[in-house]
Amino acid sequence: MNRFLTRPGPARWALVAGLVALLAVALFVWWRDAPPPAPPLLSLLPRGSVVTSQARVDLAGRRPFEIAATAYIPAFPGAAADLGHAVLAGYDRWRHRWRLWLLLPLAEIPAWLQAGPLLGPRDAVVFPGYAADGTVRYRVVGLRRGRPTVLYEGKSAGPVEVVRGMIVERDPAGARGLRWDGRRFRPVPPPPPIPPAVVWPYWTDRDGIPHGETNTVFLVPGQRLVPRRRGGGPTVLPIPDGNLHVLDGAFRAHRPGTYTVIIPDFAGRPGASFRLTVEVEDEHP
Repeated sequence: MNRFLTRPGPARWALVAGLVALLAVALFVWWRDAPPPAPPLLSLLPRGSVVTSQARVDLAGRRPFEIAATAYIPAFPGAAADLGHAVLAGYDRWRHRWRLWLLLPLAEIPAWLQAGPLLGPRDAVVFPGYAADGTVRYRVVGLRRGRPTVLYEGKSAGPVEVVRGMIVERDPAGARGLRWDGRRFRPVPPPPPIPPAVVWPYWTDRDGIPHGETNTVFLVPGQRLVPRRRGGGPTVLPIPDGNLHVLDGAFRAHRPGTYTVIIPDFAGRPGASFRLTVEVEDEHP
């Protein structure tokens, strides 16, 4: 055996190539190991943090999708959560754990984040904030060479939206669109505004069983759904599926698809929860 290993020739090189291939396969299987479910974002942030908006985003073009959020974080342990930050969290395939990718301090008052397929098939996240002069300053964050990077910084006199794969500045003097051309964002004609939010009433009866006005609502990408509780009865909060954006009690999706919102039964009775189907379509409903 020793003579075989030390003898030069094709057999030795074939053995070495086989060992290298086996090692490569083992590393690939280890790297591709199924990731664990995403943890609650607050478990990755300093104690006392407050999340104001959150979304699952596809920055890398593969699952598991990343988590983007705006949050207030304490300056030191025990302090109030008063420092606005842009947050990105993702799965570290080499360490096999979820971790923070980006914790970017914001000088402005954070507004709800915007996200969508701004970089072709891949998402980017827009982190807008209200400046002291009343304007909206925003940063566009995506992945460059696998690392979160601020790709663009902008300023608008009005709200900033992500519509149909472009950034739209809704300046009162005239809207402006920005589309990624592979290297930078260039001005383009803006699309029509996103339709107003859909308000969906729900309630609980005297037995605490939840009910909704409809079983299905139809939205377009970027349009908000606002569940509104009415009447008395036990207080129950809607639970969205993990792919809906969460915006201080409102929900939104930036891609077409079918989503769900659950109104849980206060008493936890089997089959008593109410399920709302949210259909997000390209065309206006």
